[in-house]
Amino acid sequence: MVAVLRYLGGACRRALGCFPGACGPALSRPWTLGGGGRSASTRSFDVAIVGGGIVGLASARALIRRHPALSVVVLEKEKDLAVHQTGHNSGVIHSGIYYKPESLKAKLCVQGAALIYEYCNQKGIPYKQCGKLIVAVEQEEIPRLKALYERGLQNGVQGLRLIQQEDIRKKEPYCRGLLAIDCPYTGIVDYRQVALSFAQDFQEAGGSVLTDFEVKDIKMADGSKNGKPSLCFLLNTCTDLKDKLGLVLSGIVLVGGLSGE
Repeated sequence: MVAVLRYLGGACRRALGCFPGACGPALSRPWTLGGGGRSASTRSFDVAIVGGGIVGLASARALIRRHPALSVVVLEKEKDLAVHQTGHNSGVIHSGIYYKPESLKAKLCVQGAALIYEYCNQKGIPYKQCGKLIVAVEQEEIPRLKALYERGLQNGVQGLRLIQQEDIRKKEPYCRGLLAIDCPYTGIVDYRQVALSFAQDFQEAGGSVLTDFEVKDIKMADGSKNGKPSLCFLLNTCTDLKDKLGLVLSGIVLVGGLSGE
């Protein structure tokens, strides 16, 4: 197989230092449930996003920006946002070189890389556009490497070039190979910080974020005011009091990740 050298790992993360907000407090909740034998209450929203990871927060941000008249709430079962897979991955900003040309995945990856760099620049979120080398270490790997290079060009990946042994050593002294693709557009970022920035955008646009709220059940509510059925969420606060909060909604987006089942 074509060996891949990403100069992306721990050294790059350490070079970036501690990302502000990566270990910071949760965004303030719009309200908290009181104790003392409090009875169940009901709140109404147009749409609920179940899951406060980067996909849920990006979805909520996009929805409220496109439809500002909607009342939208993000529901997260943990005490903070984006504490699972969002912040527990390699943090790579992928270039889009690997995907089948003209596929939606290739198109969205290339566009997404450009958008994430643009967003980080706008918000002052630190990242490192460190690039990567995709290296052929044996002669029989070279045709596949060249085919991958052509695929990257078809996908519109920026800055791709084939480099020989001497340039490989200049780029990465500890790498040995016969031929390599230099892919300078690959980078790394703390996606949890990106997600928290999405949450801030969402709240500033009028959205609500509820942490420590776990969806326990989804049922169709009876007798809504406009005569149409609406979704009713039964939640509890995960406290000893087991208070429940019902949400009456017109729509729901389920992006609970590994906890979605």
